[in-house]
Amino acid sequence: MRALFFLYDGYMDWEISPLAYIFSETNVEVETTALKEEITHSGKFKIIVDQTVDECLVSKYDILVIPGGDPEPLLEEETLISLIQEFDNKNKWIASICGASTLLGRSSVLRNRDYSTSIDISDFTTCFNPAYKSKADTTVCENLITAEGNAYVEFAVAVGKQLDLFKDREDELETVLFFKNQLRG
Repeated sequence: MRALFFLYDGYMDWEISPLAYIFSETNVEVETTALKEEITHSGKFKIIVDQTVDECLVSKYDILVIPGGDPEPLLEEETLISLIQEFDNKNKWIASICGASTLLGRSSVLRNRDYSTSIDISDFTTCFNPAYKSKADTTVCENLITAEGNAYVEFAVAVGKQLDLFKDREDELETVLFFKNQLRG
């Protein structure tokens, strides 16, 4: 299984760290992409990505993961919008957390699907249909997994569950307890 993480300046690294850890523990191959070769995440670390968006071949991946941050500067980036649409058109998983759901809305992949987000959707009326905003922290709807930013553990577990990465229900619950620091003897 292969995952593609779309990264951008100011993305919230902690929102995807538990998921990246689950991927590393389950041997999911991970690659990164961005609009340019180097980006800086919210913690001011510089990241050199594996490839730029225009070099990506969607057929190589099973899932696209997009962390939260400030989506507004990305809303008119046609190569990114096309990448998201291609993942959706091929019915591949797309996982977005917090503000990243705005990019799904801008790409028209939310359509009439339930979604979760931390964004004030009234600030992005062209991206969201309020009738489909879920009250849940994490929502799975067809090939989309969306979450509020503070539900990053639940987001990681939902992605792992949909990709069948857990051995069984006990493995899934142990993962949650691990991230919630509740495995102490």
